[in-house]
Amino acid sequence: MMRFILAFLTAILLVACQDNRPQILDPWASTSVDSTEFQATHHYWKNYTFLAKDSLRLASFAPGEYGYVASSDSAMIGSGDAIVVLNIVRAPAEVGGEYWVMVAKDATSVGWLSEDDLLQSAIPDHYITRFIHAFSTHRFWVLIACFVLGGLLYAVQRYRNKGFPMVHFNDVKSFYPTLLCIVMSGSAVLYGAFQQFAPEMWEHFYYHPSLNVFATAPLVLRLFLISVWLIFIVSVAVVEDLRKQHQFLDAVAYLASLAPTCMVLYLFFSYSVHWYIGYPLLFLYWGFALRQHFKHNTARYRCGNCGNALWKKGVCATCGAINE
Repeated sequence: MMRFILAFLTAILLVACQDNRPQILDPWASTSVDSTEFQATHHYWKNYTFLAKDSLRLASFAPGEYGYVASSDSAMIGSGDAIVVLNIVRAPAEVGGEYWVMVAKDATSVGWLSEDDLLQSAIPDHYITRFIHAFSTHRFWVLIACFVLGGLLYAVQRYRNKGFPMVHFNDVKSFYPTLLCIVMSGSAVLYGAFQQFAPEMWEHFYYHPSLNVFATAPLVLRLFLISVWLIFIVSVAVVEDLRKQHQFLDAVAYLASLAPTCMVLYLFFSYSVHWYIGYPLLFLYWGFALRQHFKHNTARYRCGNCGNALWKKGVCATCGAINE
């Protein structure tokens, strides 16, 4: 009787231990991927967070001993979901040898996908990276929108029988718009140079962005961050100067012409450096911008009484003397 009971229990244990369902690998299991080398070349590792751009279907397990399975009940990741990296393995050479990443949205949405699919359908979950991605994806639409707005305001200004101010040509009495264009063009050259000569540095910044110019970073990256901060500061100065000098609609019309000018400068110089013509053209443009500014912002007359600058003949705004 005892032998029968022992045989029966052994049979139950053998059946109970057999599970033919796909199993999710232990996310903290040891892998053959070297963490230091992988982080240096791929710029992320376990516990890194991505943001899904498109819907993703996760496999139940990575290719290898069991093959690749993505059944109808596999976990789904929706667009806009945040996913965290749990594990990284390298598939055997006979099935491609590519990296596979285990990701999770929550405790019930866990699975595997190839690194290529991950990087095509997700971006690092950081607000700076989101802005870089959105701006790079939609910059041409932003440029078109700026031109359309500028055209509408040009028509409004013509209807009001007023001129349409434009930087470098019909400029306002302020150096900030010219300075903004100079900084924008210089920043675009630095951005293009990064992509051409230091793509690894730019990719690392894309995965680990920071606006702290005092953080440990290469000098060229610090210069780029300084230019980004200057763009923001000078833009605020432009708006404040226009608010003091002009009526609201005139200020908006000028900004509508300044915005597409800055966008054109950014696109032109960021692409032209790849053909090496952007570097000499940058200095030529800076010389042209400064020449035009001083041409439009240098007073032609002086008051005969107090010596202050006069933009046109007539009553001096300082002392009230009449200059014929």
